[in-house]
Amino acid sequence: MKIYDEYRSYVIEELDDCLTIQKNNDTAYYDVLEAINDLSNDSLCVLNHLYINEGQEETFEQKFLRRNKHLKNVDGFKALRFLRPRTAGRHYIIITLWENRQAFYHWQNSAEYKHTHKHRGTSKGADVK
Repeated sequence: MKIYDEYRSYVIEELDDCLTIQKNNDTAYYDVLEAINDLSNDSLCVLNHLYINEGQEETFEQKFLRRNKHLKNVDGFKALRFLRPRTAGRHYIIITLWENRQAFYHWQNSAEYKHTHKHRGTSKGADVK
């Protein structure tokens, strides 16, 4: 499956053994650590880039994979991919697909979102033990 914006400024392609993101003549390769539902090109695609401190990768991965999976029940949510970069120095990426922009904004304004992201931008962020 390929996902792209209307200008094709990026292309996301799910292959058998990895996922690629092509942007500005650069292709990055990622291992898929978690997949919820199928990707589709008829959705709002949101990419969250996460820098994880060196040596904290495994702790971060385990924490993310053990999280509450309530997102599957959020109205308008369609799919998720949790991606580990295959190249050192690249960010982890969490891709979420939404029925439309309004569904994504509704999620961002929800109590669940605020609880899930309560440590964002603090010293207790996701990559801290």
